[in-house]
Amino acid sequence: MVDKRLCIMVALAAIAVVGISSALKRLRVRTASSKAQDLASLWVGGIETMLDVPGAGTISLAPCETAAESRASFPDGLRAIPAGGAAFAVTAFDPPGVERTRDENARENGKLWAMLKTAGADAAWRAYGVDVTEGWREDGFVLAFADAAAGRRRVAAAARAFDQGAIYEYTLTQGAVARRTLGVGMAVDETTFMRRMPYDELLARRPDLVGLPWAGPSDGGVLP
Repeated sequence: MVDKRLCIMVALAAIAVVGISSALKRLRVRTASSKAQDLASLWVGGIETMLDVPGAGTISLAPCETAAESRASFPDGLRAIPAGGAAFAVTAFDPPGVERTRDENARENGKLWAMLKTAGADAAWRAYGVDVTEGWREDGFVLAFADAAAGRRRVAAAARAFDQGAIYEYTLTQGAVARRTLGVGMAVDETTFMRRMPYDELLARRPDLVGLPWAGPSDGGVLP
């Protein structure tokens, strides 16, 4: 009888361990999924400032609801985005789950630019993305391609090489600017319209972020 009770207790303990292990695995999956969704939301809602854009100077872009709102904020269009093509934003800053110093991220941007400057882009310039609520800033590059498919493939490959979660793809349709947040290391694919917002407004909201010097190589964003 004792041996039988002991066998039953051992079996129940084994079942409990399996149950706990399964629950922990489900919790880890849910936690990872939640973190991925949080990151995707941050990327989709980020404000992008582009520096020394050909024909436009410095511009800041924020998500908006409609094409009409986007179009109204660009009365002269945005010629830096090729007609029928696209411009892609990418960074080597902090991959998901990694935190570096700004100097370390700047060095990684230097390595990224060494790859990007031979990618065959038609134009390039510097940029940075910020979230004024969460308090983060990531500096990087924008590359314009007349051939959107080729640009997407090459920029995504570079982002993947630096363990990035996503890239931005900017397109212009009848005067409205759209931004696609396209996952390369995570499952995200979402498009939002973008409006031009006053740079001074962004600077006033977060001077601690917006006022920082761009972090990258001295020749970053300048094609050979």
